[in-house]
Amino acid sequence: MAALGFVFITLPCLAIVSFTCFAACRAQKHKTFKMLAYACLAFGLACALVPVGVVAWVASL
Repeated sequence: MAALGFVFITLPCLAIVSFTCFAACRAQKHKTFKMLAYACLAFGLACALVPVGVVAWVASL
């Protein structure tokens, strides 16, 4: 049950935080923040798509 909670509760919350970090870093002028923004975006997309992949995998069984 803890694994399901991690996948379906914690990862989407991390995705929201990561997308917020992406928006905040993207708004900065310095080039380092823009590179950090895309790292946050990649992490957020991974966190958001893992629950979708788990549901698709279970549905295919």
